[in-house]
Amino acid sequence: MKMLDYRQFIKKNIYGFSLVEVMIAASILAMGSISVFQLFTFTTRSTAAIYNNSVALNLARTTLEQIEAAGASKFSAQNVSIVKTDRNVFNIETLISKLSKIFSQAEVTVKYKQAGREVKLSLSMIVYN
Repeated sequence: MKMLDYRQFIKKNIYGFSLVEVMIAASILAMGSISVFQLFTFTTRSTAAIYNNSVALNLARTTLEQIEAAGASKFSAQNVSIVKTDRNVFNIETLISKLSKIFSQAEVTVKYKQAGREVKLSLSMIVYN
């Protein structure tokens, strides 16, 4: 009678993954996914801030150009207007102070809300009356 050797029942090459390997791979994948998600939210917030800042700057510059083109004497000394876009509401405050008979200083301040806080952008220019 022939004796059976237990070694012939054990396979030499075992294929597949153990539970520990799967858990380590899943945790590495989760850490990478979290990093990518944080990058995505940061990019979205930055894009919104850049958009609002560009709109505010363009509104201030356009207002100053209108004052410069028409002359400061055609505008009231203080003015507040509101511009609504599809993403935000901008308050434009214009203050014109007379410096001399010929020159005035025009200051335009644009205020808007970004992420729960108020942001203020100001431009000023010396213009003819």
